[in-house]
This record gives sequence, C-alpha cells and structure tokens, in this order.
Amino acid sequence: MVRKNIGVHFIVWGAYITYEVLISYFAGLDLRPTFTILSFAINIAVFYSTSLGFIFVKEHSNSLAIKVIGIVLVTVFTLAVSAALKILIEVFIYHKDIAAYLTHYQITALIMRWLYFYVIAIGFSFAQLAAKRDKEVYKYNLERMEMMREQERLKKNALEAELNLVKSQINPHFVFNTLGFLHAKTYKAMPDVAKSILMLSNVMRHALTGSEDGYSTLESELSYIHDFIKIHDERNESLNIQYDLEKNTGNNKVISLILITLVENIFKHGVIKDPLKEAILKIGVKGNDLHFYSFNYKNNNKKVHSNKIGIQYVKQRLNEVFPGNHHLSIAETEETYECKLTFPLKRYETT
Repeated sequence: MVRKNIGVHFIVWGAYITYEVLISYFAGLDLRPTFTILSFAINIAVFYSTSLGFIFVKEHSNSLAIKVIGIVLVTVFTLAVSAALKILIEVFIYHKDIAAYLTHYQITALIMRWLYFYVIAIGFSFAQLAAKRDKEVYKYNLERMEMMREQERLKKNALEAELNLVKSQINPHFVFNTLGFLHAKTYKAMPDVAKSILMLSNVMRHALTGSEDGYSTLESELSYIHDFIKIHDERNESLNIQYDLEKNTGNNKVISLILITLVENIFKHGVIKDPLKEAILKIGVKGNDLHFYSFNYKNNNKKVHSNKIGIQYVKQRLNEVFPGNHHLSIAETEETYECKLTFPLKRYETT
C-alpha cells in the first residue's frame, strides 16, 4: 500500500511538473534547467513539510493555543526556508546581486509561489485526515458489527444449551416406558385414567423430543396445547377456560415451545376454577400470520414465584427468528393479565 501511494505521488508530481514546464516553454519564458529542477524540489519540500507539520500539530495537540502556535511555526519555517533557498540559488549559482531579490516585486513573487504550494498542502492534509477518520469509523463499525454478531451467536448458543440442559434432566426413554406401562395397566380397569396417561405421554414426547431445528409443525404444537389443557381439565372438575384452537393448520410450522410457554402462564399464575372469572385462549391463522390471544384473572393468593424466564425466552426467540417482524404485547393490571402475539408462519416441505 505504501509503495502504491509513493508511485501515485511520483506520477502526480511528474504530470504537474511536465504541465508547468510546457506552459512556460510555450509562453516563451526563460527555462533554466538547474534552477527549474531545484525550484521544484524546494516547492515539493514546502508541500510535504507543510502537510506533515499540519497533520502532526492536529493529531498531537489537544490545546487550541498550542495548535495555533504550531501552525504559525510551520508557516514561518516553510516560507523563510523556501525563500532563502531560492535566493541563495540565484546568488551562488547564477551570481546575481542579492539586492535584486529584496525588492517588493521579488518578495511578493516568492511569497505567492510559496503560498500556492502551502494552500494545496493544507487542503491535502485535510483530505488525509478526513480519509483517516473515515477509515477508523469504518473499522470501528465493522468491529462493532462483528461483536454484535458474536453476541447474538453466544446468546443463541446459551438458549440452546439452556433448553438442552432442561431436556437432559429427564431420561425420555424411562419416562415413556413408564407411562406406557401405566397406560397398559389401567386401560381396561380405569379407561379415564389411561386416557390421561396417554395425553401426558404425548405432551412429554413433544416437549422432550421436538424438532432439532427448533421448529415444530403447527398441528403438533396445537395438539400439544390441546392435550395439555385436557390434562388440567381432568384434574380440575370446575376448570373455567374458553379456548379455540385453529383447525386448519396446513403445512405450517412454528418455533417450538413458544406457544405452550404462554399457555402455561395461564395455569401457573391465573384463576382457572372460578366460574365468574373465565380464562380465554384463542390461537388462529389469518393469511400467513399466527394470532395468539390469552386473558386470565390473576391468582394473587397462589404462592408461585415468577422469575420471568419463560417470557424472556419467548421474547429472545422471537427477536432472533423474526426481528422487527412480530408483535408481542402484554397488558397487566393488579387483577388481570392479557397477552397478544402475532408472528409470520413458516412453511415445511411435504414429500
């Protein structure tokens, strides 16, 4: 990169010097090769000295007074040295009288020539500083994006690890074999109990052996919720919940355990036995969106600690899968709890 920049500088200076020489030649000016070469060398030195000095002052000083002093020193130094060198060239190489260069005309010509390269150098310095800042901002934004992606990846891994940890607490084969044994033993003598055991087995199977990609079919998820409610219905003679689950599930799939987490909150924290306080659950499909709605009265007498992990898991999974493309609202009072959720459905391939 450095060699490339040096090459560009050589090309630009070569083109500029050629341009000025040609202009001077066709204008009929006296071109002295030695003086021309040395003059351009001095002008180029003024350009780089001013540019480097200006950048150094801007980057290494936080005080405005010191910056002003530094720029003044750079200005005086480049002006004095460039003028002195050009006068010395005329005096010692071309043996001209020094008094000829102390006139108002000659001094003005030297200052104007110096000022030309000085102003270009200042503009070049500003461009370099701006380019450097843009590069630093771009690098910072790139690193920040990488860091955010890494954080999202770690969050996702943490959620997967948490879910796997919960699943690993129970040996699925032992659970299903035991439930199967109990179902077989009670099927004839106690058919209602056997039916509940079968529903419990389906619920456990869905929770512990869900899809590895984190999705379940909408049909299986709603069947899971239906069995979950029926188990509670069998346990509670006066269960008071009105629920309506989508019948036309199609080839849709949803994030596993999202809906059941919200349904569980009704039974964990809500009033479900009071005939005057009905709980409501509706899950339907409109177009390509799933609509979830629940309402229940709070059971403020129930000693159940809420750590909000379930709702937090729901929010995190929705933000991961449908960032900015879902709507979750929770309206909570001292007596009631209402939840509304809408998110797009995904399709699974049928064979």
